[in-house]
Amino acid sequence: MTAAHEPSSPPSLDASPGRPAARLILALLRESRVSLTLALTACVLNGVASVLLVATLNRALSQPGAADAALAWRFALCAVIALVTRIVSGTLFARLSQDTMARLRVHLARRVGAAELRDIERIGAAPVQSVLTDDATNVSMLFFALPNLVMHGSIVFGCLGYLAWLSWPVCLLALAAIIAGSLGYHTGDRRAIAALEAAGQAQDRLFGYLGSLFSGAKELKLHDARARQFVDGQLGAAIGEVRDHRRRAFSAYAVGVGWIIFLFYVFLGVASFWPQLGVHADPATAAGYVVVFLFMLVPLDGLLNNLPTVNAARVSLGRIEGVMAEFGALRTVPPAADAPDVPPAGAVTLRGVTHAYFHERDERMFSIGPIDLTIKPGELVFIVGGNGSGKTTLAKVLTGLYEPEQGTIEVDGRTIGWRERAAYRQRFSAVFNDFHLFDALLGIVDPDDPSRAQADARANALVAKLALDHKVKVVDGAFSTRALSTGQRKRLALVVAYLEDRPVYLFDEWAADQDPSFKAVFYEQLLPELRARGKAVIVITHDDRYFDLADRLLKLDNGRIVSDTQPARLRAQDGVDALSA
Repeated sequence: MTAAHEPSSPPSLDASPGRPAARLILALLRESRVSLTLALTACVLNGVASVLLVATLNRALSQPGAADAALAWRFALCAVIALVTRIVSGTLFARLSQDTMARLRVHLARRVGAAELRDIERIGAAPVQSVLTDDATNVSMLFFALPNLVMHGSIVFGCLGYLAWLSWPVCLLALAAIIAGSLGYHTGDRRAIAALEAAGQAQDRLFGYLGSLFSGAKELKLHDARARQFVDGQLGAAIGEVRDHRRRAFSAYAVGVGWIIFLFYVFLGVASFWPQLGVHADPATAAGYVVVFLFMLVPLDGLLNNLPTVNAARVSLGRIEGVMAEFGALRTVPPAADAPDVPPAGAVTLRGVTHAYFHERDERMFSIGPIDLTIKPGELVFIVGGNGSGKTTLAKVLTGLYEPEQGTIEVDGRTIGWRERAAYRQRFSAVFNDFHLFDALLGIVDPDDPSRAQADARANALVAKLALDHKVKVVDGAFSTRALSTGQRKRLALVVAYLEDRPVYLFDEWAADQDPSFKAVFYEQLLPELRARGKAVIVITHDDRYFDLADRLLKLDNGRIVSDTQPARLRAQDGVDALSA
């Protein structure tokens, strides 16, 4: 598809990928703004009630004659308000935490699901798994820290206000201690954030190694030295790197918190022993300073100890946005059901199509095309060629999974642009060589549909036809097991493809893992049956003994179609010639 068929600046699903992390969390919270408002209000009320508690207690202790029933009832009321608001805020923030984490994961999953296949293959699963687990959890933990931040912050500011009411010099001294401590804390905070960012990058590598621990289990079991070097070397180093970075980050926070608390002890000493402040002139007021200070010390410590959680969430939000930005600006592609119409059947034509990608084996850019090709309904087409000739890449371009850099794809003469591509892809059922078999017939059988028993029966009939009924059954639209050999799972994937009943079928080396008897069933029974039903069938294969069954045999070499022959017609002609002789 050439640039001429696309808008100059297609809209994106999101705002700018580089937007501040705070905007993402605000967007996620927009649906819960009422609960968030109530939770924050409860936190502030808790702080106010707590400050009134200490003020009431201070008055009762400094003026024994005033400790009457009215003060006792006010103290009890403030205690009840503090209890209720703490429970309410904690419950609401717990719900916000889990709701936001769920929305964040859904947002990321949809972003990955809507991304181009080429971007998904390039980025890989490890960074996405990392942000969906650890980073999403860090963001959710923000909502466990937030009530403490708001409540403790309200108490600290309320206590400072009460100190100002008792003595402005003492209040200014406390503010000076806070400012000096904050400057020292900020220095450690910058080092901690840098360490958290490095830990996130190390964790991406860790998730990659964890994936290799499972995918390479056979190779590790067969080679003890390899297993030791991998587990104790690469994997162990990644685990240690994450640990060391996070240790440095939280150690920096611990030093910062200790520094601020130390300055408050300095403040207490100065306020208590510096006569020029006038503390000793009024012992009752001095006792009030001490009570307020000691009461403020616990929430201040809690406030500071929750700041690392906030910073970890901020770093994680930045990483999440960074991963999403890796997938590029997404177009607002309408769902297939709402997309511009695509002809339900008809010939698929590629005109001057090219696509380039990095060829890992040769470590160079490799391109297919220009490809000019038409595939008609009821046609059985074999694609052959050496390894690395571009067969699977052509299949992905043909099915709409890869977007051509140049050229157009047409269905019955109608050009498929980016708006139609989602609907165009729905024309294909494909079993690629690196296929994935889901545990259920997703999109085919609805578990809640009363008629699902009929769909199960049809699926089980196909399973029996492929000689798998002794190992697996379809129950409520789900496979009873996927613990099968690669060839057997490919047969189940073929069952799924049959049930999809699409106009075009594509099989990428499907028979490579089958025994000779099933190869014969595939080529001599299943493929002709699909062709007889009017399906266009494309098969990537190396099985030359079955080449003469194809209507057309396309040979690829270095990304180009070098021959397009018709074995079936030649075979028929040979039969006619033999009869004539």
